[in-house]
Amino acid sequence: MSLSAEYCSDKTGDWGGGGGALAHQRRLIRGLLVWATLLTLGLGTLITLHFIHRESPAPSEPQVWLRSVIYTLKNKETPLMVFSPYWKESDKVKLLQWKTVRPVFIEVEGKEKLMVKEDGQYFLYLQVTLHPQEKANHTITLQSEQRQVILKGIINGSKGSTIFMANGIPLDSSDTLIVTCHPEAKIQAFHTETFLGVIKLSST
Repeated sequence: MSLSAEYCSDKTGDWGGGGGALAHQRRLIRGLLVWATLLTLGLGTLITLHFIHRESPAPSEPQVWLRSVIYTLKNKETPLMVFSPYWKESDKVKLLQWKTVRPVFIEVEGKEKLMVKEDGQYFLYLQVTLHPQEKANHTITLQSEQRQVILKGIINGSKGSTIFMANGIPLDSSDTLIVTCHPEAKIQAFHTETFLGVIKLSST
């Protein structure tokens, strides 16, 4: 804990040395404060350099997928498909229906199923927003016919109404994707509140 010169002069008095002694005492205190500041900055610099130069841990699987996504987006035309809701906000929805303006490597089958047309490594992301009237807990699941559950999460209706999930996974041609809500609920149908996106990272 540091003390100001004014505080020290009030507590210690003149010590019988007159104004010269008091001035000398204040110079000593200021000098100590400067040294304390320099030592603190030096210690902070050493700690920072230690963390910068230490060996980085091996990247986890999610980090590898994220790097692959970033590389794909930066180095070539993005093979991206976005699906928007195809239901009325007044409807109670259990099996979410989708539409897209440009089917490329995935096409809509019967509005509820998404058919994969090409083998490859894919990155899927999903956001679902419940109607404000929905207060119960709801489980949102994205699954494929061949690989079962790909994404799964719970919306706590009493605390929030939106969930966002993402995952990277290989998908085979002719595999199908579906998104479900359990129990059924009113789900916002505006494309910025509920959507499904698929990025094709590479072919297999």
